[in-house]
Amino acid sequence: MEGFRFSLRDLPQRDILDKFSKRFPNLNKESVESCIALLRTASDISKLFESNFAKHGLSEGRFTILMLLYRQDNHLLSPASLSQKAEVTRATMTGLISGLETQGFIEKVPNPNDQRGYLVHLCQKGLDLLNEILPNHYMLNASIMSGLEQSQLNELMSLLNALRLNLPNTIQGE
Repeated sequence: MEGFRFSLRDLPQRDILDKFSKRFPNLNKESVESCIALLRTASDISKLFESNFAKHGLSEGRFTILMLLYRQDNHLLSPASLSQKAEVTRATMTGLISGLETQGFIEKVPNPNDQRGYLVHLCQKGLDLLNEILPNHYMLNASIMSGLEQSQLNELMSLLNALRLNLPNTIQGE
């Protein structure tokens, strides 16, 4: 869950892709270029977020957990629910919960529906931190996207959704 890292800085030039397309007839140069540009941009955005969260002693993963709890009316979720929503393993979630608990941002409370289990609750210290971080976080989001007009933002969202919706078909086809 920690920041996405795409470390390829020396992106392939068109002549390289032309050469590869002769060896690999299914290579669609525009698809490769677009995918690499998307990965590069996602990695750069992730690094900006990670740097911003680090100023507050958080990682992107810990921030995600705090936000998942913040969105709940009662600020409570089970570790299993957090794991599913954050799309991380339960082992990873255990580490994230432990770290946030040590920082005093969350607490474990008994689960009234499961004597053996617990729920994760966002503490006041966590709420205070989010109230401090979120204005700057949303300004950073706006700054990142400021080079695009509203129509371009709408188109980008539509294109990304179309791409995302095709991913399960691609993965299932393996």
